[in-house]
Amino acid sequence: MTHYPAFNAPCANDAYDGAPDLDQEAEEVARLVKELDGPHRPEYYGPVTTAERREVILRLAAVHDRRWWRSRTEADGQLAESAAFALQQFDRLHPEEVAGPIGPDSIEWDAPGGTRAYVRSEYWTWRNVPPGCGPCDPHDPCEWHQR
Repeated sequence: MTHYPAFNAPCANDAYDGAPDLDQEAEEVARLVKELDGPHRPEYYGPVTTAERREVILRLAAVHDRRWWRSRTEADGQLAESAAFALQQFDRLHPEEVAGPIGPDSIEWDAPGGTRAYVRSEYWTWRNVPPGCGPCDPHDPCEWHQR
């Protein structure tokens, strides 16, 4: 696996491999953002959970990061950085929701491009690791970690 920056964070190709089409995902995330709060949220959904809010913030940050990788424009880069920073800030306030192996306060994310590398690490984990699967006992790994 290729890494970026110089620690165990997936590169964009690895993080977004198998991800939904960017334009379709952007539309879906825009719909989810509308549903989070206010009149667009169906009543039968109940109150927004922290996990729901985090998923939308993560997916939005990933959409912006993917857009930058496609366009390489300064405007998309700024949006990607801003969305990545928002995810890191959210995760600092809700550490129980962090899925990846390196938390949002780690110094690894302070490197140039680190906030967006954090998004890729969290997105890859969200898409590939079963919910609730954390570090395992090396002598008794869970089914997923045995692969």
